[in-house]
Amino acid sequence: MLIPGVFVALFLALGGALSYSYRIFPPLGSWSASVSSAVLGAVAGAGLAGLTYVAWRRIGRSVIRGGRGITLLNALIFGLGGALLGAVFCAAVGFLFPPSVGVRVAQGSLLAAGALTGVGVGLALPGAAWRLADESDPDAAESPKQSRGPSKVIDTSVIIDGRIGDLASTGFLEGGILIPEFVLAELQNIADSSDPVRRRKGRRGLEILRGLMENDAIDIRVVRRDYPTVQEVDRKLISLARDEDAVLVTTDYNLNRVAQVEGIPILNVNELANAVKPRFVPGEAIDVDVIDRGAEINQGVGYLDDGTMIVVENGRRHIGRTIKATVKSTLQTEAGRMLFVEPANEAVRWER
Repeated sequence: MLIPGVFVALFLALGGALSYSYRIFPPLGSWSASVSSAVLGAVAGAGLAGLTYVAWRRIGRSVIRGGRGITLLNALIFGLGGALLGAVFCAAVGFLFPPSVGVRVAQGSLLAAGALTGVGVGLALPGAAWRLADESDPDAAESPKQSRGPSKVIDTSVIIDGRIGDLASTGFLEGGILIPEFVLAELQNIADSSDPVRRRKGRRGLEILRGLMENDAIDIRVVRRDYPTVQEVDRKLISLARDEDAVLVTTDYNLNRVAQVEGIPILNVNELANAVKPRFVPGEAIDVDVIDRGAEINQGVGYLDDGTMIVVENGRRHIGRTIKATVKSTLQTEAGRMLFVEPANEAVRWER
């Protein structure tokens, strides 16, 4: 309650002083113009302070809850700057023209226009105002690790997955990599888990991060910004990607869908892996290592280097060997793509 009280008291004193100085209000009853201006100006100032404080609190809650804290700070900074610029114009108008009601109205309009214009500019900015100068300076020297393209925010799932290291090393990920501090905390909790499987995954993720940090060719940094009012890590990731104007990199299906609804650019590593898998057409010849028996009689099973499952018709007798095979068809499933092949230049044989 201290801050609202000080805020109202400040506006009360400011409204009373300004109204008294300019004699804005006429005499009221037994009050002279000076007394009525001071009292009514103070009341108007206190009322304006109360409305401003309530409106600002509501706007602040909605903006922060939506993960747009940077936008709120931009609006505050540019709003104050616009108000100061409007005050300069107010002083210039008061210096050039004699005091009158029209001059006072013009001064108030200039002050309000400057503040509102500043707030509008702050809300329209795509990123943090204090970083725009560095990003727009064409003469700024680029660090050897800096690269073009939007930044990439990575989540816990893509770190544990492990393929992010290979993608970053090959240069397919343009722009810097941002690691939120709350993702590091989640990864550490997984590494300290009592479940041995989760513990191994967490430690593997930490090792992958250490390798990324040691690679001088990768622009990577830890972001310490947090969103205390947001509990879910996925919501924090979406908020950070929006504030940083970055792309979210993940393997989480649900996070992928939610981010798409929120309008956040997404790079799904699983979708990328499926997209770059080799394509085969019926009749194409390939080499297959038959390593196990299939689900149906007389079938063998093999795998490509990328994990694609190959079902070899009449291949059970070839288990343990590498054979020439001809592609018959392909099948896309939720788990990935499957190839159906048969040994090349062999007649069909059925085994009991």
